[in-house]
Amino acid sequence: MDGPPARGFREQPWWLLAVVAIVAGQTGLALKLFGPTDPLVGLTDARPVVSGRHPLHLYHGTLGAASFRDRYATACYDPNFQAGYPKTPVFDGGCRPAELFLTLDGGRYDPRAYKFGLFATCVLAPLAFLLAARGAGVSAPGACLAGAGGCLVWWSEPVRAILNAGSTDHLIAGLTGLVFVGGLVRYATHPGVPAWVILAASAVTGWYAHPVLWFGLAAVVVLYYVIEAPRHGLAWHLGLIGVGVAGVTPNLWWLTDWARFWWLRHPATDDIAPLPPWEQFVGTSDTYTALLGGSPVGWVVLGLGLCGLAQMLRTGPRVTTGVVAAAALLAVVAARLGKTWSPLQIFATDRAAPFAVAVLVIPAAGVLARWWDRAKLGTLAVVVVSAGPLLLGWGGPTVVPLTTTLGLHLTPLPLGLTQDQERLVAALKDQTTPNARILIEDLVDRQAGWNWTALLPVLTDRAYIGGLDPDACVDHVFCGLRGGRMNGRAFADWTPAERVEVCRRYNIGWVVCRSSAAVAWWSTHPGAREIGRFRDVGEVVLFAIDRKPSFVLSGSATIERTDRRKLVLTDVTPNEAGEVVLSYHYQPGLQVAPSIIRATGDKDLFDPVPMIKLQLPGGISRLTLIWEAP
Repeated sequence: MDGPPARGFREQPWWLLAVVAIVAGQTGLALKLFGPTDPLVGLTDARPVVSGRHPLHLYHGTLGAASFRDRYATACYDPNFQAGYPKTPVFDGGCRPAELFLTLDGGRYDPRAYKFGLFATCVLAPLAFLLAARGAGVSAPGACLAGAGGCLVWWSEPVRAILNAGSTDHLIAGLTGLVFVGGLVRYATHPGVPAWVILAASAVTGWYAHPVLWFGLAAVVVLYYVIEAPRHGLAWHLGLIGVGVAGVTPNLWWLTDWARFWWLRHPATDDIAPLPPWEQFVGTSDTYTALLGGSPVGWVVLGLGLCGLAQMLRTGPRVTTGVVAAAALLAVVAARLGKTWSPLQIFATDRAAPFAVAVLVIPAAGVLARWWDRAKLGTLAVVVVSAGPLLLGWGGPTVVPLTTTLGLHLTPLPLGLTQDQERLVAALKDQTTPNARILIEDLVDRQAGWNWTALLPVLTDRAYIGGLDPDACVDHVFCGLRGGRMNGRAFADWTPAERVEVCRRYNIGWVVCRSSAAVAWWSTHPGAREIGRFRDVGEVVLFAIDRKPSFVLSGSATIERTDRRKLVLTDVTPNEAGEVVLSYHYQPGLQVAPSIIRATGDKDLFDPVPMIKLQLPGGISRLTLIWEAP
């Protein structure tokens, strides 16, 4: 075994005060996300975060948390968008943190619980850097430096872009990956129960947050095993296997659904694109400048981190250098492939770039701690740096020039709907009814807060075609209005009769147009009547469609209940062919009670997903459809 680890917090407990200062400073920085003047109000009120896909994750988190409360599974059938679609770990995988936050809050729609979860993730971030540094053998003062450096990395432009986009799952996976990297070093140099527990806990969290990104660490683990395996006995090998088992086993309850519904994603998994040319993959010097972000923090960490790696190679165990360097290199490769190779773009692996900088914080902190340990004022320097987050978080307007110089992005997240959006929501509640769907045009340009429409079912108690996420990876989002097209066909290719049929097929009673082309097209539709004009970035026109609404396309029935748990029909009478066709998408796994009724798909030329067709021997007073995962 290697020599004793660097002196930690047990031997130097006074450094725990520096940890408290770092966490307190990060708390102040995290509060800035929720408002410039009174952030506690922004954190505790009912306004949702509306940047990026935060609204989508909040909506799906609500569905998943409620479903978990009912049957310990987060997959469910949502009838409120796209004429019904399966909400699964495939779409939307990024909502798992939201599901956790909302489950802890009772499994109901609550933007406050979502914001508290986001806030807690930010507050705990420097502790991940600190744990990783200690695992890699950095002393207690060096670990404090890593925690302070982690605060700066967390608020840098690349990480803040991920936070703004709503990809909390990527951030949590990155933090747990960082702890895992440090834990690997500790398990190699000083194996034991504490090191194993840290590895297993980070594996559980990492698999839950983002299995694809977490699986990417396999290359690091393989290199680690090649380096360390000859030095250890059977117990060490079994323990490492146990880490993998411990990470996957608690997540099997949802990983099975993830594997089961993988076929739903689009494009299909067999759409293999060739690897990018070497020149395109490598890029230019500007490429790597962008990876480091536009602030000096990335460059400082890179420089000190390389010096630290050189020192580790010279004085420390080789596993430390190998694991840290491999993790950083893997993050850069994943980021470049995510930018240049289409099969990985769906997983947003280009967001792995900040992980490379985060990993290099470990050797950077280690080399600084060693240098300052030899200086007369070294301890004072570590204390000053550790107190830096406290100053930045609570220093008020006086530290704004310093945060600007450091390139920290501390602008508040947008919270709540605008007044224009609230007027539109009020009109949708007042001028529409639940007996038909609202077709809402998806924006092509991603303006700030573009995804707020994902919350419309909660805000209005109405069902929608469009407004969920036009870039979703499932076929169900094919139906919709966007970019001068309806269901993927240009407006000019539709005949009036086909337009009437699509309104019948999806039971569209109202149309929300957000572009001049859509306004012009629907103005010519038979029975279309303008009932209001609003604003949401641009002009919004609301049309009412004069038609008899019905969610029953063939046969007759009364829709008594539609929610994520079941569809309930009463007074059901089939047509001459013994069939009832519903304006809801069919999904394998739909179970019908009574069991003598059979559910199949009714195909549509203009939609890759068929509608539900029920085959009945005769009339029935009541039937129930429940979606069970096939």
